Amino acid sequence: MNQLNAFFKKAALLSIVPTLVVGTYAAGLEENFDMLDQWVEVEKTISKEKYDWEVDKQGLLDVIKVYEQELEMLDEKIKEAEEFTSAADSKKSGLLEDQDSLRGVEAKLEAIVAEQESLLKKIIARLPIPLRDEIAPLTRRIPQDPADTTLSVSQRLQSIVGILTQVDKFNATVEVAPEQREFEGSLVQVTAIYFGLGAAYYSDKSGKHAGYGQASEAGWEWVSDTTIADKVLKLITMYEGNTTDIEFVPLPVNLNK
Repeated sequence: MNQLNAFFKKAALLSIVPTLVVGTYAAGLEENFDMLDQWVEVEKTISKEKYDWEVDKQGLLDVIKVYEQELEMLDEKIKEAEEFTSAADSKKSGLLEDQDSLRGVEAKLEAIVAEQESLLKKIIARLPIPLRDEIAPLTRRIPQDPADTTLSVSQRLQSIVGILTQVDKFNATVEVAPEQREFEGSLVQVTAIYFGLGAAYYSDKSGKHAGYGQASEAGWEWVSDTTIADKVLKLITMYEGNTTDIEFVPLPVNLNK
């Protein structure tokens, strides 16, 4: 009986052992599968991270390449700027020398212009009134003191040239101009005819006032001569084209002046 009981115990024990072994194996196998899944996930993560890094790496390399190109361009521009600066410094030095030279020329020119202005003032005083009225806007630009003026040398020179041009034009033509002259304290309207700067003749419409004039050192000098009134009026009428009767008109002139 005791032997039989021992047999059944061993049999029961043997039946339990495989079950325990199978259970233990199954538990280990499941754990292995879990670890395998985790390893696969880790590998997938590593692979994705590696791919992302490669993409980012390529992007960084492209950016670095662009920056390198920009640096090369900046180096070239810096080099060009340095060369330009060197050339500019050299040119500046030359310009400063030219400027000093020009200042010397300008000083000489300013002295010449001042001298011409002084002479021109004397000439203007000897010009007839109609011409002086015509050039008045230019003569007002002549400075009273050449050393105290805001006008540039070129502006002053333009005024001189303008005045001389107008004077030359007047001297080369015949001009008829209305004027007012004083006779015995009264102003009388007369008409004067100028033959350039050589001589001039005047008369009023009535012929009561007439005469002739010429330039002198003190200005224009006028001589009253009513005997030439008709001749002066006839001369002015012919000049203005108000008659078809053309003839020579003798008038007095002082050649010594």
